[in-house]
Amino acid sequence: MPLRSLAAIASRALSTSPILSAAAAASTGGGVPALAQSALVFGAANTVGFGISAATNWHYHLDLIGTGVFAVAALTVGGRGDLRQSISSVGVAIWATKLSSFLFYRALQNKRDMRLDETLSTTTGAFGFWMISFLWGFIVSLPHTIACGVPLAGRPAFGGWVTYTGMAAYVIGLALETAADAQKWMFKRDPQTRNKFCDAGVWQISQHPNWLGNLMVWTGIFLFNAPTLLAASPLGAGWLRRGGRLAGAALSPLFLLALFYAQATDVIANAVKLADKKYGADPNYQHYVKSVPLVLPTLASISRFLRGPPPPTME
Repeated sequence: MPLRSLAAIASRALSTSPILSAAAAASTGGGVPALAQSALVFGAANTVGFGISAATNWHYHLDLIGTGVFAVAALTVGGRGDLRQSISSVGVAIWATKLSSFLFYRALQNKRDMRLDETLSTTTGAFGFWMISFLWGFIVSLPHTIACGVPLAGRPAFGGWVTYTGMAAYVIGLALETAADAQKWMFKRDPQTRNKFCDAGVWQISQHPNWLGNLMVWTGIFLFNAPTLLAASPLGAGWLRRGGRLAGAALSPLFLLALFYAQATDVIANAVKLADKKYGADPNYQHYVKSVPLVLPTLASISRFLRGPPPPTME
């Protein structure tokens, strides 16, 4: 599916979404401004990104802007006067700064992302890419954004098992994403392995452990903010409206899951086609793609990772 078509479908779905409408209405006294602020920040950043792409055809700025703006949006919408929302803001900013810095450094080294060459070679393709980037940022940030729109007087005290489960998922996800990026980077910089496919370390758990870590980060942020999303406001938000907040925020991990599987199966971009062309003749690669899950791990892949590589055979 072309990026432009996917962007149009996603944009129309968002504009008519009863879940987002309910989420906005449920955040009495602040939810709509929070969503509007988020849309404005992501819209401005991605418009700048599109302008640079259309004028220069550079790849350097793609992730620096597309991912880095998460930190700006989180701190702009903010969580003033509330510990949970302050921690949420800092958590989003840490993730965005860490990932955008690494991806920008990688872009400086690699110059271009071959997976996006075809897409970014035309103005319409670049527009579709940056529209998807805007939708990605706005939707994925919803757990933080919607929670920041809940009136301060109605927010629950910090704590509870859901809060700490979310924090644990965030920390594990951040560590997994970081480990996956670092292991693949070192694998590809090693002269002995740079032309091979990466199956080292956490890449035995999933074909895309960096995406798995990303999904865990945002699932963690969703769970961390869930108590606020379900809080009753002083003006008496009922369960239907409170459920609207939660459902709107849940679009974040659900959207990521759909996006990652679309990328992993070449519905978006052509990474699989490029990998098959490069490694397809290698029987080890064929075994890898058949035995290792795309994104979400299985008990078998986790067990294989925990056992470690088999001992070398004695000749």
